[in-house]
Amino acid sequence: MIEPVSTFDELVMAQVGILRRTLTGIGADEFDWRMHPEANPIRWLLGHHLWYEAWVPDAVEVTGRYLVDREPTSLPVADVDDFWSRFDAAVARRRSVFDGLELADLDRTFDYLGVATYTVGQLVRTHAAHFTGHTWQIRYVRGTYSRAFGTDKRVFDPF
Repeated sequence: MIEPVSTFDELVMAQVGILRRTLTGIGADEFDWRMHPEANPIRWLLGHHLWYEAWVPDAVEVTGRYLVDREPTSLPVADVDDFWSRFDAAVARRRSVFDGLELADLDRTFDYLGVATYTVGQLVRTHAAHFTGHTWQIRYVRGTYSRAFGTDKRVFDPF
């Protein structure tokens, strides 16, 4: 994988480890709990991770979800095991696509969900920031749940 793609990929993979630890021991009630009636539960956030992980390599290759999804969404997630099974496959595909990038590819432009023109290099950076942000959002939701319901969530300490 070329630099700087590998640098951002390393960041994402570190966040995947944090997300794995963060999701340890999550129950069904917590999986669907909302801090506010209009807030997204962890199930939705994980489905959004799945969607974006699939959309990003499709955007690079100009295929699949990139051609049909015109706004961010979330894919259905049955449970944490379902998420990891599908997510690990999506990560493998994205990393394979990223591995095939050459320096010249980073300057190639494409339409980013109808809101901006991005380069592939910007997408690589945005993917890392997006994944990091939502991973820590999930941690925040779990922490709020533990305070609201008196559960001990020290098990998901990322360090």
